[in-house]
This record gives sequence, C-alpha cells and structure tokens, in this order.
Amino acid sequence: MKKKIILIAFLGGILSVIIYFFTQSDELMIVSIGDGLSSGMTAYGIEGYSFNDYLKEDYLLKHELKNYMEYASPNKTIKELIYEIKENKKITIKNQKIEIKQAINNADILTIAIGMDELAHIKITNQIKNEYLHDLEELSSMINLLNEKKVIIISLYTWKNNDFLTLEKLNASMRDIALTNNFIFIDINKILMNKDYYLTTDSYYINYLGHKRIYEEIKKVL
Repeated sequence: MKKKIILIAFLGGILSVIIYFFTQSDELMIVSIGDGLSSGMTAYGIEGYSFNDYLKEDYLLKHELKNYMEYASPNKTIKELIYEIKENKKITIKNQKIEIKQAINNADILTIAIGMDELAHIKITNQIKNEYLHDLEELSSMINLLNEKKVIIISLYTWKNNDFLTLEKLNASMRDIALTNNFIFIDINKILMNKDYYLTTDSYYINYLGHKRIYEEIKKVL
C-alpha cells in the first residue's frame, strides 16, 4: 500500500512537470509609462507611431505578446507620474480597470520616457537638474519595489534651450541612477541629433523614423 502511494505521488509529480512544460507561455507583457515621447506625440498635436508601438508590433508578429498597456500622455511631468503611481492610477482596457502598480508589477518589459515635455523649453540650471534627478531617484525606487524584470529608461536629448554638453552630463547622472537600480539605460542624445528625425524645426517631437531608431536601440539590449 505504501509503495502504491509513493508510485502515485511520483507519477503525479511527473504529470505536473509535463503539464507545466506544455502549458507555460512565452508571451510577454509590455507596459509603457511617461510623457509625449512615450506616447508618440508629433509636432502636429496628434499621436503617431512610437518606439513602443514598434516594440509591440515586433512581439505581436512573433506571437509573443500577451498584453500591452500604456500609461503615457503628453505634457506629463515626472512629479505627476510619481503621484499617479502613489495613487495607483487606473486605466480601462477592454472594459477592465487596470491599476498602474499591478501593470508595472506584471510587466516583462517596462519602458519609461519622462522629462522632455517639462525640460525641452526651459534652460536646465543646476537647481532644475538636481530636482529632476531627485525625482528620478524616487521614481526608480518605486519601480524597483514593483518590478525586477526588464526596466528600460530612455534618456533626454538636446533641444534649443539646452546645449549638448548639458544634456550629456544630465544623461550620465540618469544612467547612474538606472544602473544602481539594475535598470537598462538607453541614451538617445547623439542618435536624435539627426535632422531627418524631425518634422519641423519648431518642435522637439520626433517622427516615426526617430522612434524606429529608439526601438532599434531597445532591441539591441533585449
């Protein structure tokens, strides 16, 4: 009788392993959070194809996308994003309300692009730089508590009011914060100096070609 119980338990264990390997899914959940850069905002005030859309399409074509959620909107500041996470903002997807903390926690790939909407049109002084970096540290700490998978932070890039060297220094500090939290950092400052990535000289929003270049940089690290 004892041998029979052991045999049943053994076979049950093997069956469980077989079921696991045949039912486990390789599909991924992608979540994007941030401002207009993340949502694909264009110079004409409408949202276009973003680097997140390219990433989503890539996994869709490979039949490896479980879900995509976007908590990004134009003109969002880093302080507003922090507040939304603290308050656990909800969005509705297919008549289901999804909390941002739950989405961040479940994300296999999380992209973060925040800062251009608030910093592009002002001169970045030491005070503004330090305040932004302080907020980024707080945001990163919050994210780190929720997700230990692939978190990708997109850098800032040079635009009119701020010279290249200023942004390089700021991005270097952003990189340090990202690496401290075991995040992936994508530096797009040099990449987006190409004028072909802009529809007009009056807007820092990039076109689909610029977004495709960011996507290509993300794919390199994935």
